[in-house]
Amino acid sequence: MTTQTYTQRLALVREAIDKLLTGSQSWSYNGRQYTRANIFTLERMERHYAKMAAREQAAATGRGGRNRVRYIGW
Repeated sequence: MTTQTYTQRLALVREAIDKLLTGSQSWSYNGRQYTRANIFTLERMERHYAKMAAREQAAATGRGGRNRVRYIGW
């Protein structure tokens, strides 16, 4: 099994939503067949992965997180 980034997972979820909205009720991924997708679950997954992907991208560019140095005077 390969490790996926949140950005890659977000793309997969958005692809599944796209397929669902265009009339497909089933799809296959990694040799498995998925049917009767639940749009509410996919939307919840999309929100979660979008938030995590934003954090992932911010960390990669050095803009995110709480890596601040604070000096406390005596």
